[in-house]
Amino acid sequence: MDKSLQQFLLIARCQSISAAARMAGLSQPTMTSNLKKLEESLGVTLFERHQSGMVLTEFGRILYRHSDAMQHEYNQMMQGIEERKQYQVGKIKIGAGDAWWPLFVKQALDEHLSHQPSASTHVEFGNHLGLMDSLINEQIEFFIGHEIVGLSSKCDVTFIPLFQTVDAYFVSPNHPLLGKVVTKQMLHEYPALSVTYDAKKFNHVLDNPIPKQNERERQQLDNRPTYEVDSLLASIDVLKSGIAVMSYTSHLSDYLQSLGLKILTVDSQPKPGTVGIYRHRRETSESHLALIAHITKLAQNLS
Repeated sequence: MDKSLQQFLLIARCQSISAAARMAGLSQPTMTSNLKKLEESLGVTLFERHQSGMVLTEFGRILYRHSDAMQHEYNQMMQGIEERKQYQVGKIKIGAGDAWWPLFVKQALDEHLSHQPSASTHVEFGNHLGLMDSLINEQIEFFIGHEIVGLSSKCDVTFIPLFQTVDAYFVSPNHPLLGKVVTKQMLHEYPALSVTYDAKKFNHVLDNPIPKQNERERQQLDNRPTYEVDSLLASIDVLKSGIAVMSYTSHLSDYLQSLGLKILTVDSQPKPGTVGIYRHRRETSESHLALIAHITKLAQNLS
């Protein structure tokens, strides 16, 4: 990043040459001289001097907008280089749905780190659309989650299937539907709690949004009160204090019941979904490949 542009951005943000000079560790005359040189090279005046401070001119606002974007890209570039250096020495960067962490991901990561105790680690939790966004932006190297129906081919990823799972319906210990055989219509009379919901800001990873919309319509999420909570533990707290119904993987039944939730008896089983590992097609480090192999082995116990 050009130093004169860095100093220009500081002055614009501080609205003061003296304050900007202090932040840059320079003298005020040096900062003033450098600004004058920048203005001369561009042939425009970048600031107007007012009692309230340095105010950007029309030319200054143009330069600020573009140089601010340049600084952001520069910072991203340097962060990417640093992360890649750490990647080369074994940093682990993975993602997982909240359900899979207590079932097998925590064990796999613990055992992996026992052999590489000095390795840095980044673990990201969330919905599979959000994790896919992190994967294609190289913030993680792989993640464990449900297969994404309608995924964009531009994502350039590989899916490794692990096992199939079906959802169960979890409620508070005093829920009115407990002790009954529950139909879909009965379910839809109560609020829905959606854990790590499909945020619209991640729809860009989809080529075909229709399957997701069909699922919302099947659950009537747009026609009844819906609590969208981006955390499993917070969802449990919300569920216990009301009459909402939470649809979540049956593989976590024992864990959720140990935390005080109950399972409804329903008249029909939901369709199964496939859980697996998404990884980018680019080169993957030996550390990540070893962890993928270990996760795959542990997940076989859930098949």
